[in-house]
Amino acid sequence: MGNRFWDDADRLTFLRERANNLFHHDAEADLAARRAYTWVPPFDICEMDDEIIVRADIPGVKIEDVSVEIEGDVISIRGERKPGCHTDREYFHCMERSFGRFLRQFKLPEAANIDAIEVVLKDGVLGVIIPKTRP
Repeated sequence: MGNRFWDDADRLTFLRERANNLFHHDAEADLAARRAYTWVPPFDICEMDDEIIVRADIPGVKIEDVSVEIEGDVISIRGERKPGCHTDREYFHCMERSFGRFLRQFKLPEAANIDAIEVVLKDGVLGVIIPKTRP
């Protein structure tokens, strides 16, 4: 018998990913591979005349635990938030903060200048600044 919380969480993650695929995600992505990632931080993507900015709330994640990679026209942002305590040695009365590995992928527009991407992490907010090429 499955744990209802995790079953519901899996369904919600699946629905979120399906909705995201309609707009930004690579529709060819393998669902089984994405399930290996246990945490889905919220992302914002905004586009201006000269750049695209991707932001993610990832409090508690160190910059060395984040990877930003580009393959073709897809940007992959992955990382890991580690638990702040020893979950095997402590008794929890309440545990609501998520941790674990995450992966998000977005399709980049043709105008993205992938050679000049800047990645910053400040106050728990990851910023990926992608300049646009000049027409």
